[in-house]
Amino acid sequence: MIGIQNQAFTVQAQQPWQATGVTLPPGVAVTIAYQGGLWTADPETNSGALYDADGCPNVIVPIDQTSYPITGVRMGALVGRVAGGTPFLVGDGPYMILSASGGLLELCINDDLTGKYGAGLKDNRGSASLYIYQTNTQPDTGVPLARDPAQASPGVPLNQLGPLASLIGTWTNQNLPGTSQGGPQAPYSYNVMPLPQVDPSSPVGYILKNFSYYEELSFTAIHGNAPNRGGMGQQVSFTLFYEQRVYFAEGPNKDALVHAENGSLLYLLDTTQPLGPYGNGDRPGLGNQVVQNSVAPTQMFNLAKQVSVPHGNSILALGAYAGSGNTGQGVPQIPAVSPLPSGVSDQPYKVDDPVTNPQPALTANPNQVLVNALAARPSTNFLHLGVSTANGKGAVTNIGFEQQHANVSRYDFDYWLESFDGTDNYTQLQYTQTITLQIPVNGTVVTFPHVTANTLTRLV
Repeated sequence: MIGIQNQAFTVQAQQPWQATGVTLPPGVAVTIAYQGGLWTADPETNSGALYDADGCPNVIVPIDQTSYPITGVRMGALVGRVAGGTPFLVGDGPYMILSASGGLLELCINDDLTGKYGAGLKDNRGSASLYIYQTNTQPDTGVPLARDPAQASPGVPLNQLGPLASLIGTWTNQNLPGTSQGGPQAPYSYNVMPLPQVDPSSPVGYILKNFSYYEELSFTAIHGNAPNRGGMGQQVSFTLFYEQRVYFAEGPNKDALVHAENGSLLYLLDTTQPLGPYGNGDRPGLGNQVVQNSVAPTQMFNLAKQVSVPHGNSILALGAYAGSGNTGQGVPQIPAVSPLPSGVSDQPYKVDDPVTNPQPALTANPNQVLVNALAARPSTNFLHLGVSTANGKGAVTNIGFEQQHANVSRYDFDYWLESFDGTDNYTQLQYTQTITLQIPVNGTVVTFPHVTANTLTRLV
């Protein structure tokens, strides 16, 4: 891949055009983001106070003073150029530049570079620190992430997959019919993510990284099953494998991968146990014989979800499917969910911040995005499936670092498959997930719900 090496760079106020060492490849977008530092292009302005890369608040460069890189904008603003070409205004940014021909990126303060109208650069003070990085591109979510090898016989056991059969395929964020919402640019999704942070800028001991997102989620069925034999009976697992990739839909890192996950969904059927390895005793060939006095076991939970997350977490969550008891007509009742922590200040959840908490109304109840999607397009029928590590002997395991700093203690997940034609032809998938985190904050372990919710459409 042709690109650049992301890097920090400091622009000095007393120097003219400064080579960053970054050469833009043709047609590759690069972003410049101001990180800190103050400067001035004239200490006699702004009451002598320094300012950031947006420039002097009350001084606009006159149009006729052409020894400034750019006229008609603030004096002291950060400006740039590529391959010695026409200057452009960067300011505090983030500013994205896409050059058709490419070339060396140079930056400087917007000042009288030649001293034509006064002291020029000689009386300048300070500097501005920047970060220069390659702009993310949107991923191709139209290719299935998971697909089982083709095989005519045995085929996919659709009849034995029960409710899981309706999940097979690839699901993505797409605009709802006749609307401009639901796709990657305006998804019906939200994530509330608390993170521990020990820094003077976060006196409460944690920060938030909340955002809307889009994703690709693929399910594929294996051509067979996985029987668990108990001696007198067996439990047979009919299985979907899944792959998930999640991307930022907003914020400074838009279109970057934020989460990857894979795992399996199991529909467990209790049956009698075959006789011998293949149901035909010790004779060659397959058969349908069973062990003497075989009795099918009885288990409380017939759904299981196995999750593997590259943070170092593995999850086993259990649930129960009871046929018509899991289906309904009309619009499902989506419960509200609170992500607020207990035992620590929740002020960061209430502050409107474009970086940490861009949508406080959704932070209060992330599941509202599911309600909003159903209000825009009401369903006629639905199927609900839920799993939790609190059921049976579900469990979570975490690597040592996670156990110390953000231990996952519980996992709860709900799917709603929805149709719009009065049948069980489910074309929309909604979900909500709550991961319970135990995070040490100022010497006390605090419980934080990490909630995500999204509305997806099956790829045709």
